[in-house]
Amino acid sequence: MKKLILIAGFTGILVGCNNDTFTSGTTNPLINPDYNYEIDTWGSNSEVYEFTPKSNSKKSCVFVMLDSGSAMGLQCFDKQKAG
Repeated sequence: MKKLILIAGFTGILVGCNNDTFTSGTTNPLINPDYNYEIDTWGSNSEVYEFTPKSNSKKSCVFVMLDSGSAMGLQCFDKQKAG
């Protein structure tokens, strides 16, 4: 349940930012990340969410958060070209 709430809240914030106007997460449809998984780390587990921003399909973003919520980070980068 905690994962679902995090995904809903996080994606709602991302989807809510559009054209320099912030809307609440409840006014936009929820989206699913491309991938989500948990990494076993020493002392606690880390939640990882990978997604493609709607504003730029050539980018990939990764959001990482400890289960405790005490540490988190977000980084986006260019997708590699096939070949």
